[in-house]
Amino acid sequence: MTDIRETDRDTPSYTEILGARIAGLEYDDIPPAVREKLQTCLLYGLVMAVTASGIDTLERAALAANDSPGDASTLVSGHLRSAADAAYVNALRMCSRGQNDTYSDLYAHPGCIAIPVALALAQQQRTDGKLVLAALAAAYETLHAVAAGYAASILKRGLRATSAFGVFASTAAAARMMSLDAAQTAHALGLATQHSAGTMQCWAEGSPEWRIQVANAARAGISCAALARGGYTSARHALEGESGFYRAFVGMSPLPPPPALPAPWVWRTQEVVFKPLPGCLINQAPLFLLLSMQREHGFTPGNVAAVTVALSERNAAYPGIARRGPFDTPTGAIMSGPFMLAAGLCNGTLRTRDFDALYGPGDIHDFSERITITGDPAIPDWGAALSVTLRAGPTLSASLTELSRFAFSWEETDRQLSGLIPEWPWRDGEMRYARLKSAIRNLHQAETVSALLETCSP
Repeated sequence: MTDIRETDRDTPSYTEILGARIAGLEYDDIPPAVREKLQTCLLYGLVMAVTASGIDTLERAALAANDSPGDASTLVSGHLRSAADAAYVNALRMCSRGQNDTYSDLYAHPGCIAIPVALALAQQQRTDGKLVLAALAAAYETLHAVAAGYAASILKRGLRATSAFGVFASTAAAARMMSLDAAQTAHALGLATQHSAGTMQCWAEGSPEWRIQVANAARAGISCAALARGGYTSARHALEGESGFYRAFVGMSPLPPPPALPAPWVWRTQEVVFKPLPGCLINQAPLFLLLSMQREHGFTPGNVAAVTVALSERNAAYPGIARRGPFDTPTGAIMSGPFMLAAGLCNGTLRTRDFDALYGPGDIHDFSERITITGDPAIPDWGAALSVTLRAGPTLSASLTELSRFAFSWEETDRQLSGLIPEWPWRDGEMRYARLKSAIRNLHQAETVSALLETCSP
């Protein structure tokens, strides 16, 4: 039986509602607090891309497979590619530290998908900074509008929320960068339903497909917007229809649509949180608690008899979280709670190079046997309760119920990122970082993104 919404031309479809909102969004419409957050996300994402390491083989493969000529540059390596190819390579690099900005309620990382798209198209089209910020606002808000209320169900089906929903963020960014009208943008979003992909088996086995999930989502957004600009159309009810995205991919009947214009935007970008350390977001709260305990009480790794980590049942069951090493690849370590806590405790912090150096056989995995991950129905997603049993001393306990403390301001993010300056691949990293901050702070006044991208190129 045909859903009445599929024949009712007087009621706008979900993609038509979003298309009108995206096409009409201007920089001046963005509240100051959201502009500040977008600048912070841009700074965070670009530093994560610049300081990514241990991906030479993967990046060479990505460059070889995405080699169409163009005017957009790849970060760090500086190769010129088409906008779609540059977005692919740069998205792969930006997510490679396993340290991304995140909508925690969506299990999704918007920046590593949307930022490469907006910057690649800005280079190709020589557009100004205000349009880049408007496109990023459209991307972050569209991701939340499409995914809110659906993330838990899509995870149960073994699909990764970041890539399955992220393609709508990249499409929104690309559509706004290309100045598509409302109808074209709606079609682009409908086409994006045909590019949603990414399973979580890679987390279970420790293989590196998670990077190309992000890269595919970035590239697909540019393809969908370009197709729509050229006249390619899509189903009106691509999201909510009887055979649409929500029923087919998520396994749910559609929730009520986002509010149509002229209703104001309900801004959600400020809710984005940042990972203070590399590795899976699920492990950030327990690692934060453990390192805070160690600083407060001064215990050494040798004095720790056992660590028990209680997570929400869904987080504890997430693929790869409870695995112990040795691992076949660094990906296994990036997801593993026992590994991340063991490495953090032994080193006083956790560094990206720890995943590359320690994933294989070694003493760190013997230590991780002392760390147990459990699921507790009383703990919310992303929260943690930690119990540390000392060989000589009391049993210490602490808990963290949500991640709002990780929704860092520009100043807090700057302090954290300043500590990564030694990991920049050039000797003048400190000067480049200062120039990058200045370029982002003044992006709304910039005629091009050249000054920004020069800080991240050879």
